[in-house]
Amino acid sequence: MKFFDKFSRFSFVAIVVIIIGGIVEIVALATPYWTLSSTHTLGNIGHSGLWLNCRRTQATVVTTVSCSSYADAIAGWMVAVRALNVIGMIFASCALVFMGLFTFLYSEKWNKIIRSSALISALLAGSLVIIGAVLYGVSVSQGKAPVPYQVVSAKYTHSLSWSFALSLVAAILFVISGVIMGFAKTPRINS
Repeated sequence: MKFFDKFSRFSFVAIVVIIIGGIVEIVALATPYWTLSSTHTLGNIGHSGLWLNCRRTQATVVTTVSCSSYADAIAGWMVAVRALNVIGMIFASCALVFMGLFTFLYSEKWNKIIRSSALISALLAGSLVIIGAVLYGVSVSQGKAPVPYQVVSAKYTHSLSWSFALSLVAAILFVISGVIMGFAKTPRINS
C-alpha cells in the first residue's frame, strides 16, 4: 500500500470515474433505445438509437423486431448528435490518457500542463455529450425525424428512453471527473 501513497488519490478517483463514464457512454452509443415509438392503438411499435432504427411487428402469435441502419441520407441534426457524442468520447479518452500520465509519470516541468489538459479534456467531453443529448432531445420533442423527408405522423408518440439517459449520465460523470482532477495534487515520487 505504500506504493499508492506516493500518488494523488484524487487522480485515482478521477480515473475510475472517467472509465465508468466511458463505459456508460459506449453502451449509450451502441444501443438503439434513445427513443421509443408508440401509438395509442398498438402500443410500443419500435425503438431507435443513433445508428439503428427498430420496428416491432406482431403476427397472431409471434412478435418480431427487425432493426436496420438509417438510410444514407440522415437529417443534419442526427449527424450533429452522432458527431458530438463520438468527439466527446474521443476527448474522454484523451482525458484518461492525461490523467494516467499525471498520476504515474512524475515530471516537474509538465505536471501542471498534463493536469490542465486532463481537466479541460474531461470537461470538454462532458460538454459535447451534453450538447449532443440536448440536441437529440429537442429534435425528438419537436417531432423531427432522423431521416429527411420522412413524415412524422401525429398518431405516433415518441418518448426518450434509457440510452438517452445513459448518455446524460456519462456526460455528468465526465464533468465530475474533470472537477475531481482539478483537486489532484502533484505526485510525491521521491518521498
